[in-house]
Amino acid sequence: MTTSPRVFSRPRGPLAAFAFPRYRRVWLASVVFSLGNWGERLAVGWVVLSETNSVFLTAATFAARQAPQMIAAPIGGAVADRFSRGKVLLFAGVYKALVLSLLALLAANGLEPLWLFFVVLAFSGVGLSFEIPAIQGMVTGSVPRQFRMTAVAVQSTGARLVGALGALASGFAIDALGVPTTLIASGLVFAAAGAFAMIADAGVRVSLGASQRAGSVFRDVIDGLRLMFRLPVVRTILITAVFVEIFGFAFGSIMPAVAKDALGVDVKGLGTLMLMAGIGSVVGSIFLVSLGNYSRKGLLLIIIIIFYGLFVATFSASGSYVLALILIVGVGASAAAFDTMQWTLLQLNVPDEMRGRAIGAWVFAIGFGWIGHLGLGAVGEVFGVQWALAGAGIVVVATGLAALAVSPRLRRA
Repeated sequence: MTTSPRVFSRPRGPLAAFAFPRYRRVWLASVVFSLGNWGERLAVGWVVLSETNSVFLTAATFAARQAPQMIAAPIGGAVADRFSRGKVLLFAGVYKALVLSLLALLAANGLEPLWLFFVVLAFSGVGLSFEIPAIQGMVTGSVPRQFRMTAVAVQSTGARLVGALGALASGFAIDALGVPTTLIASGLVFAAAGAFAMIADAGVRVSLGASQRAGSVFRDVIDGLRLMFRLPVVRTILITAVFVEIFGFAFGSIMPAVAKDALGVDVKGLGTLMLMAGIGSVVGSIFLVSLGNYSRKGLLLIIIIIFYGLFVATFSASGSYVLALILIVGVGASAAAFDTMQWTLLQLNVPDEMRGRAIGAWVFAIGFGWIGHLGLGAVGEVFGVQWALAGAGIVVVATGLAALAVSPRLRRA
C-alpha cells in the first residue's frame, strides 16, 4: 500500500519523494545499512591485504561474499515479496552483526585459520541477499509509481554518500583502533539499521498475489525467475548486469592493492579514495534525480555503461594519487547511476507484487561477479592492478556498445 503525502498534494522537484512520510523512514534505514556495508568491505579488504600481502586473496574476499548470492538471492527476493520487509531487514541486521563479530574474532587472531575467515564471509553474502531486495521493495513501495525513479536515485544518493563517509571513518578507525574493533562497530550499525527498518515498515500489510497464496516460497522463486527471463527488457538488463558486474564493479575488490601498490598510500589514503568514489555516487544520483521521470531510460543506461568502462580503465593508470582522486569521482558517479537505472527499469517492467523478486533476480545476476573478483585479482597479481583495470574497463565499454547495437527494446525502454 502506497503512503499518501501529508503536506503536499502534488509533490514536485528532485526531492519530491521526501513528501511521503514512509519514504523518509525507509531512506534512513537504507543509509544506515549502507554505512555498515561500506565499513565491512574496507576493513575486510585491508586486513586480508595486510596479513597476506596477496592481491588475489584481497579480491577473493569480495568473491566469497558474492558467490552465495547465486543461490540465496532468488530466495531473498521471494521472501521480500511474501513477508514483512521490515521483519526481514531486522533479521538481516541482527544476522550481519553476529557474522561481523565472528570476523572480528578471526581478525584478532591474525586470520587464523584463513579458510574459516572466508567461510564466514560467505555467510555475510547470504545476509546481503535478503537485505537488498527488501530495501528496494520498501523504497519503491513507499511512493507512487511516477516517483519511483527519483525515489530510487535519492535513496542511492544517501546510501552511497553515508557509506563513503563510513568508509573514510573506518580507515581512520582501523588506523587508531584496529580492524577487530572496526568490524564490531560495523556490526552494531547493522543491528541498528534493522531496528530502523522495522520501525519504517510498521503498520504496512503484505499483499499477496493469487499464485503466492496458493504456493510456497520456493514456488515463488521459480515463478519469479521464469518471468524475469520471459520479459525482453528485463532479460537484457540482467544479462548486461552480469557483464558489468564481472568486469566493472570488480574494481572495488582490488582497491586496497590499488591504494598501496599503484598509488603508494596507506589505509587513510584508501579511505579518502573511497570517500571520493562516494562523492561521485552522489553526483551520479543527483544527475538522475534532476532528470525526473526521464522517458529514454534504457538508452541512458547504455550511455552510463560506456562511461563507466572508460573511468574504470583510466582512474589509476597514471599512478598519480591526485589524478586518481579526481577520476574515481567518475567511477562512483557511473556506478551509482548504473545501479539506479537498473533498479528503476526492473521495477517499472514487472508487476508490483514481484518487485522483491525482480531485485532478487538482479542480485542473482550480479552474483556472477565473483568471477570478476577472482579474475581481476589474478591478473593484478601477475601483471599489476593498473593493467587489470584497463582490461576490465575495455570489456565494460564493449558491453555498452553491444547493448546499443543488438537491443532496440532496451534503447526504447
